[in-house]
Amino acid sequence: MEFFFHPQGITVVGATPNPSKGGFAILKNCMNGYRGKIYPVNPRYDDIEGLSCYPSVSAIPGHVDLAIVFVPAKLVPMVIMDCAAKGVRGIMIESGGFAETGQEGVTLQQSIKDLSEHTGIRLWGPNCMGLVDAISGHVFSFMDPGALQHGLLLPGNISLIVQSGLLSAGFLVDIMTHHITGISKVCSVGNKMDVNECDLLPYLLQDTNTRVVGLYLESFADGRHFIDICRGSKKPIVLLHGGKSRKGAEAAMSHTASLAGNHAVISGALAQAGVTEARDLHQMMD
Repeated sequence: MEFFFHPQGITVVGATPNPSKGGFAILKNCMNGYRGKIYPVNPRYDDIEGLSCYPSVSAIPGHVDLAIVFVPAKLVPMVIMDCAAKGVRGIMIESGGFAETGQEGVTLQQSIKDLSEHTGIRLWGPNCMGLVDAISGHVFSFMDPGALQHGLLLPGNISLIVQSGLLSAGFLVDIMTHHITGISKVCSVGNKMDVNECDLLPYLLQDTNTRVVGLYLESFADGRHFIDICRGSKKPIVLLHGGKSRKGAEAAMSHTASLAGNHAVISGALAQAGVTEARDLHQMMD
């Protein structure tokens, strides 16, 4: 996971000079905090915000560890193959339009997962808000650049893994607006096509800048493995499980394509593993 948090070279695929677009916000956020090389990719432009812009990832002259992708869903498979040709190690797909939209999106998401397994590239997302690291200043997300400036994002020792992009933004906005607490890292994982809580939780449990981990999950990628990780943790873990009710499960399916399991069983397993389960968003924040 290290190349997601501390990449050696970043490309923003779908970068644009249009301030109203997500591709502009991602690029500006990277420029505001990341100190390595940044390569915008968009065949329509020669430069964006003073940076040379390239027609494809494979045309970039320097080394790239991480690609942040914000293009229409149907173009993502082509981008993955382009990244594979360049030797990119990780891709953060922040575009929507995948399994959360219906059967056509499910098919597209599965084809992309197959490409990931074939190429060996790790995929974060899709349909997510990426990563905010208040310690390093790395903001690999389309969050409003203005909202993250003026010292509102306080560095601290709490890290979050959040399945819903909307809730991850809500956590951050609430924390920043009310100066509730300091944040280490916020990981918005969306549909969890590849990278999931079982990849990120061990990384955060070993992170010296993280003292406690909070999770909002609508489903579990590998429940048994997740419980084993939690049972071995020396740091407190707090979890809010979404989709507990029928309507909640329907909402979870509609925006991250998640099948929520039997909550009574999940709750019992979490308690046995020493996880503190929150009843709602406010209790989780406390």
